[in-house]
Amino acid sequence: MNDTKTISLCHTCYRHIPAERITKNNAVYLNKTCPEHGHTEYLVETDVEFYNSLIYDKAGYTIPDGVLIEVTDKCNLNCPHCYHRPDNRTLDKPINIICSQVENRLHSDAGVVILAGAEPTVRKDLPELITQIRNTLRKCNRKEDIAILTNGVKFSDRNWTRQIAEAGITAVMIGMNHCSYQGKKIHEKQLIGIDNCIKEGIFVYYVGYTLEHLDHMEEVLEEIQSLGNKSWQYRIRAGSDIGRSPDEPKFFLSRHVAKIKEICERKGWTWEKKTADDNLYHYMVNINGIPHRIIQWSDPKTIDLEQLQCGPWCDFVPGKPVTNFLHQIMLRDAVVNEGKLL
Repeated sequence: MNDTKTISLCHTCYRHIPAERITKNNAVYLNKTCPEHGHTEYLVETDVEFYNSLIYDKAGYTIPDGVLIEVTDKCNLNCPHCYHRPDNRTLDKPINIICSQVENRLHSDAGVVILAGAEPTVRKDLPELITQIRNTLRKCNRKEDIAILTNGVKFSDRNWTRQIAEAGITAVMIGMNHCSYQGKKIHEKQLIGIDNCIKEGIFVYYVGYTLEHLDHMEEVLEEIQSLGNKSWQYRIRAGSDIGRSPDEPKFFLSRHVAKIKEICERKGWTWEKKTADDNLYHYMVNINGIPHRIIQWSDPKTIDLEQLQCGPWCDFVPGKPVTNFLHQIMLRDAVVNEGKLL
C-alpha cells in the first residue's frame, strides 16, 4: 500500500473529497474529511496482507468496454438487495429519448450498450427499442452491440427469447440468487432462461449471484459447477448498503475469498488465481477451470475512487458525467432513491 492518497465521497453530501488509506490493527481504514461534514474513518478491509496482494493487471482485464443506461423503473421481482427501488406505476422512458442518450451522451468508442433497469425485459416494446438503438448506432457508424442486464425470468419464454435475439441482442448478464431467495419456481425460470439464451444464440456473458446469507455460498458454488460453461463467467457477491438492502453485518472481500477457498479445498476443486482486474472490490479465480469473479461492493462511506478507474461505465444520473458503475449507483441512490440535490 505504497500510495496512501485517494479520493472518496462524503456519504452525506456525496461530494468528492480527499481520503487516505491507513493501516491499523492489521486492517485497512479510509480516513477522509469533508469541508462541510467533517472527519470520518471507516474500515474497508479486515486483512491488510490480502489487501496488498491485490494486483491490477490491465493485460488480463476481463470487463469489456460498455455503458449501462436505464430503460425502465419497473421490475417483475422484489429482491431484498437492489441498487434500484423499482416503481411499477411509472411510465417507461420513451424510445426517442433513449436513442438520443445513446447518440449524444455516449462516446464514439463506448463499446456495447447495456440496457439496465430495474428490469429491462418488462418493457412491452423491448424488441422495437433494440431495433431503434441499432439504427442509432448504425447512423453513428458504431458497432451494433447491445446487451441486457436482467434477472433472466422473462427469458424462460423461448418464443419471446427468439424475438429478442432476432431484434439484435448480442449478450445477456443475468443476476440470480440462492433458490430460497425468490423461491424455486422463479429460480427454475431463470435457469431455463439461461438455456433459452444459449439455444437462441445469445451470449451469456455472466451469471451473477447475490447472497443474502453466506451460509448459501456452498450451494451456489455447487450450482455454478453444474452450469459449467453455459456462462462465460460467474460472479458471487453479498449485499451492500446501496439502494434497497436489509440491515446486515458488513461483508469484506477477504472473508468471501477465504470462505470460498475453504469450500473448494474441502471438495477437492482446483483453484487457479487470475490477477486480471483485481482491486479492493473484485477477486478473479478459476475454480475447476470455470472463471469466477468474487465481488464485494463498497458503499458511500467506504468507496475508494482510485480503485474504480475502469468500466463498466454508466449513465444513470441526469446532469452527471458517465462514470464507473459502482460510483453511479451510489449517486443514483442519493438523487433518485433519496431525492438529494447533488
